[in-house]
Amino acid sequence: MFYGWRVVAGAFVGMVLVNGLFTYGFTVLVDPLRAEFAASLEQVMYSLTIGTFLGLVVGPVTGVLIDRYSVRHLMTLGCLVNAMGLYMASHASSIMVFSAGMGVTMALALAMVSSMAGSAAVSRWFAVNRGRALGVAAMGSSFGGVVVPALLSWWVELFGWRGALQCMALASVGLVMPFIWVTVRNRPADVGLHPEGACPMDGDQSHVEATPPGMTDIIRTRAFWLIGLSMGMVFAAFSAMMANLAPYAARLGNGDAAISSLIAILALGGLVGKWLFGTAADRIDLKRGLWGAHSLLLLAFLLLLAEPPFWLLVIASACFGLSTGGLLPVWNAMVARVFGVDSFGRTLGAMGPLITLCVMPAYTVVGRLFDATGDYRLALLVFAGVILMAAALLLPLKIKSHQLD
Repeated sequence: MFYGWRVVAGAFVGMVLVNGLFTYGFTVLVDPLRAEFAASLEQVMYSLTIGTFLGLVVGPVTGVLIDRYSVRHLMTLGCLVNAMGLYMASHASSIMVFSAGMGVTMALALAMVSSMAGSAAVSRWFAVNRGRALGVAAMGSSFGGVVVPALLSWWVELFGWRGALQCMALASVGLVMPFIWVTVRNRPADVGLHPEGACPMDGDQSHVEATPPGMTDIIRTRAFWLIGLSMGMVFAAFSAMMANLAPYAARLGNGDAAISSLIAILALGGLVGKWLFGTAADRIDLKRGLWGAHSLLLLAFLLLLAEPPFWLLVIASACFGLSTGGLLPVWNAMVARVFGVDSFGRTLGAMGPLITLCVMPAYTVVGRLFDATGDYRLALLVFAGVILMAAALLLPLKIKSHQLD
């Protein structure tokens, strides 16, 4: 078996741990935290807000580190930082202390262990099947969304929320950290190999590029803004409506069991989408790959606009999952193609704040439009338009290998 697939396994496990906890699992802690500290929901959410804001700074800095230093060392250190942060948060004496500790841990762990670092390593190991490899690695996020919340729920029941965080810390440093250390290697040349699909006579071309462009050079390119704004707009549309999927379905008369089924279908769609779009990214034009994901997301919004019966909500949820699952591997493959694998980390790091700034106001927009109209129709129309605009931004993009114009 080609060694690069071990690197994929390491990236997969890193995403299971970090995305599973901070993207999907945190909700398990909300009620125990509110009861422990007599806190409001807003106060409990401060940790996620702090983590998001810190990510605006931590992401670009980590992106530069990924391109300059060993991803293996960075991810290993990230697991240790994650374990220490979770352990300290488990001893918080107030909700504000918890929020500060958890927010810092979230920002650092997501940057050092999750998709940015893992995808950078995977991109260096693969050429012909890069999209498939990125898709398999990205499936770790969706898999973590199934496994981690279940583990957290079990641990909270057995040991309380403090004990559950300590168990997560132990898993981070005792299981995930050694697994990443054993499997992840920064580049094929580190073990005397060549990238999958590269001619041995050419050597490791991902490492012999001319001096990689700096952050300023990347930000000045048109491709950076076209891709970054397009992804930011799509993530804004998805994130805003995903946060409101449960109340939207409830307004249509669906109970808790039905809503849980919709979320499970969405997660399953994400797994399938990452595999399908990741594999397709090696065989089709990458712009068309993103347009395919845009089309599925737009279809989901149009179905929701009709206030459909449950069976159509199932189709809409599947489209949501397939679309968002497909975005990550195609986007990462596009960044590697356009900016080169030696600039992968700093490019994603620079795009992170741009995407975050697009996503942040989307939640307020949905709330304000709902308060003004009494339903979600206008919000769905607005974000359907946003998806179309995101797709249109890619029209002038010309994808060449290592393009900087």
